[in-house]
Amino acid sequence: MVLQVLESHKITFHEDEMSPEGLSHNMALHITVQCEDYFITRVLIDGGSKINICLLITLRTLGKSLHEIKDGAINVKAFDGSQRSTIGEISLCLQMGPTWFDVDFQVMDVPASYNLLLGRPWIHAAGAVASTLHQAVNFE
Repeated sequence: MVLQVLESHKITFHEDEMSPEGLSHNMALHITVQCEDYFITRVLIDGGSKINICLLITLRTLGKSLHEIKDGAINVKAFDGSQRSTIGEISLCLQMGPTWFDVDFQVMDVPASYNLLLGRPWIHAAGAVASTLHQAVNFE
């Protein structure tokens, strides 16, 4: 009986979801999301990050002003090990597939290869499982 309950809540990935390169690829997991009337590409899913990050240039593209950023700057360690300070925090409503998520982001003014970074706070809140191998995110 317990096995049936566990099986019904199982998140799986299928072979047809794997990238054409198969097991040999080394790509980060990027998705596209919708925020209001904008589609945001290059959204990085990073299970190694303990914060969600929104770049200042992304906020400007969305038509947001600096006044919409709440106080709450924190120091974070960048990928290269350096310490950087955030500008503050902002909440954005993002659509992924049929589901909408309210996501709190730390705002940073740094060059990056992504527009948004979704870290463990979003992954855990969404009940998401990310697979870089399959280049897919599944959630309940």
